[in-house]
Amino acid sequence: MIKMTIFLFLLTLFSPLTLSSAEEPQNISTKTAVIFNTLCAKCHEGECSGRLSFDTGNKAASSHIKRYAGDTNISKVESGDFFTLLNHMKKKCAILMPKNETWRQENLSHFALPSSKGYFIPLGLLKSGKYLIEIKTKERGHFRVEVISDRFDSFLDTTFCPDQKEGSLDFVLDDTENIFLRIQSKKPLHITALEIKAQDK
Repeated sequence: MIKMTIFLFLLTLFSPLTLSSAEEPQNISTKTAVIFNTLCAKCHEGECSGRLSFDTGNKAASSHIKRYAGDTNISKVESGDFFTLLNHMKKKCAILMPKNETWRQENLSHFALPSSKGYFIPLGLLKSGKYLIEIKTKERGHFRVEVISDRFDSFLDTTFCPDQKEGSLDFVLDDTENIFLRIQSKKPLHITALEIKAQDK
């Protein structure tokens, strides 16, 4: 994993299309970021051999993303945004989500894949401590739950099957972190309620 990360970092240094250190992606939609961070950021976390060279441009990267996006319908505009996110992730080694969306229980659908087979939910800046995640779903079934930081540190990665369509999981943070919840399911999944509670250690 370390060797691959070093390789990808060197790749970004010598790629002419990577973002400059001062440049940040603009006008990326929540929908595009959710699709990318749920389905595509996995490449950066060890599931990609690093064969995709980003100096081949938007077209090559877009076809690669569409192939792995499955049944997600991606427009030409979104395809360009994916390439921007891809460059940001490789240059900054960090996850990007738009800052104009505030997480609330009533807008969970904003952070769902169009297929409803996954979610990428920003939980915000959490202080060190023990936390409990309570999840209620419309359907019963297994799905994968991950808690990660914006720098790809993992604090929870488990298969979850709520009893009676609801259940809870816990995780611990040693430091203050910008935290995200990633959920992936083989079947459409609709979260009806989600709550994060700080617990006593």
